[in-house]
Amino acid sequence: MEIRAHHLLCIPRFYGGGYTTEFGLNLKKICMQIRQHPNTSVKVIRECDTICEKCPYKRDGVCKKTPKLNKWILRQDDAVFNKLKIKPNSVHKAKDIFNHSMNTINSDNLSEICKGCVFLRNCIKVGVNNSFRKNLNSKK
Repeated sequence: MEIRAHHLLCIPRFYGGGYTTEFGLNLKKICMQIRQHPNTSVKVIRECDTICEKCPYKRDGVCKKTPKLNKWILRQDDAVFNKLKIKPNSVHKAKDIFNHSMNTINSDNLSEICKGCVFLRNCIKVGVNNSFRKNLNSKK
C-alpha cells in the first residue's frame, strides 16, 4: 500500500467525513484495511496515493484545488519526512509507521505542518482516534 507522507497524520485522526462522500468512504475503507492488516507493508511516498484517488481536486496526478496547493502539500509531505526522520519511498509495517507518527508528531507539530488545512481544527480538537490505535496494536 502506498501512503503519502502527510496522510500518516490524517489516517489516525480520521473520524469520518471528507471533501465529498466518496472521498470520505474511500478514506474510511483505507483506515479499515490498515486496522485489519497492521502488518501490511506501507510505502511512504511524496505524490498522490490511494486516498487521493477519490479527491475531487486531483487532476493529472496532482492537486488542482488552487494554483499553489500542490506545492503546499509537497511541503507538508517533506515536513513529515523530516519530523519522522524517514526517507521518501521507504517501506514500513503499517503498525510501525503509524505508531511512530502518532508518538512523534504532537498537536504543536500538527499545527505547524498542517497550517491551512480545512481539517486541522478538528484534528487538534479530537486528536488520535483511540480505536484506530487500539486496533492497530491488538493484531499480531
